Amino acid sequence: MRVVTKRFGTIEVDPAQVLTFPEGLIGFPEYHEFVVMDFEVKDECVRWLQSATEPELGFVTMDPKAAFPGYDPEFCRKDLTPVAVDTPDDLVVLSIVTVPKDIRKMTANLQAPLLINPKKRVGRQVIAASPEYNTKHYVFSALEGLVKRTG
Repeated sequence: MRVVTKRFGTIEVDPAQVLTFPEGLIGFPEYHEFVVMDFEVKDECVRWLQSATEPELGFVTMDPKAAFPGYDPEFCRKDLTPVAVDTPDDLVVLSIVTVPKDIRKMTANLQAPLLINPKKRVGRQVIAASPEYNTKHYVFSALEGLVKRTG
């Protein structure tokens, strides 16, 4: 299938790779089908989540554990039911990233991650029950801290 994007033009996507978010995303409940696009960087943790139906709607996402290895949000049982998993270990978790002009001020939303069942290709954005997570965790400072600790 063809997906038209604002940033990358028209791309060919295997229909089997489409993710369905039955409830949409927070603030975008009317959009249900998305594709995850990898950037052409080996072992990159950053990906683009593109609406399959709206060229203007796309998000930078990342594996939150890449910058925040201790990230372990709690979810209510009812949050896992729509993605049809028994345990959070069966999920792919992505955080939406905000990238301002000064990339060093990039933040990850750890409060409202995307939970994706990769086998069923279904996802849901949820609000974590863990109070220590908010919508603006600084990615660069977290990565710098990791480099210093492992350095």
